[in-house]
Amino acid sequence: METTEKIVEAYARYVRGWATLPNVKCDGQLEIDLMAVDPRTGERFHIESGVSVSESYSKLTAKPFIPEDRKTRGKVAGARRTVGHFIEHKFGAPEIIRKLSEYGFEPGHYGRIIATWSWTDEAKSQADNAGIELWDFRQIMAEIAEAIEHQRTYFTDDTLRTINLFVRALKDTGQKPSAHRKETKDLPPTVGAPFWVYQNKIRRRARLHRSDCRHCNGGIGIHGVSNEDVNEWLPFEKADAARSYLIGLGYDDAADCLTCM
Repeated sequence: METTEKIVEAYARYVRGWATLPNVKCDGQLEIDLMAVDPRTGERFHIESGVSVSESYSKLTAKPFIPEDRKTRGKVAGARRTVGHFIEHKFGAPEIIRKLSEYGFEPGHYGRIIATWSWTDEAKSQADNAGIELWDFRQIMAEIAEAIEHQRTYFTDDTLRTINLFVRALKDTGQKPSAHRKETKDLPPTVGAPFWVYQNKIRRRARLHRSDCRHCNGGIGIHGVSNEDVNEWLPFEKADAARSYLIGLGYDDAADCLTCM
């Protein structure tokens, strides 16, 4: 089981609260990366991981999928980074469908999810049309980190232990301004603003924070890093202006931070 697949399973299990079964072998040397069930609703999910951190192949694309390319040197990586590859080879193969049915996953009655580093707009549209949900691996990591940050439990899961240590290391080094940011006096005036709005563009989630909130830390967040494609911090001098912006985002999940507001 690859590390990225372990992280995706950890997310499904510990953040979503789903029961999971990884690496299910199928006929034809095929494999299901992850099957999951939400015990609260009975919903079932077939999850495939296609995470590549290569600059050339990080994004999932909507390029035409040519099955022969999966066996052609120089074309394999590109072929596996297409939505069509997942539709035909990962989700649609008869051997896969047959194995899923053995576990009570009937066609049309379970969700299909691809966990990937990122995707093109065309790939998102193609996935939506096929009824496939896309999970951003970067966001998965962030949500796991947020979920376990304040826990003092000793994790027996190696993946969670590693992530937990990573989060603690970032937090400890982040207490030194020189490690992640310049002194406030060297930054533009807005960086010292008393209020900040955080928005996660993928999860469509936003929160209004005070600058000294432990979740905000003057607009650098918990980890001292951000990705404008995924999340963003915006400074405001007045709470009313910040709250107006928050409401204007139109997110269903938009509110004041319960810790500081």
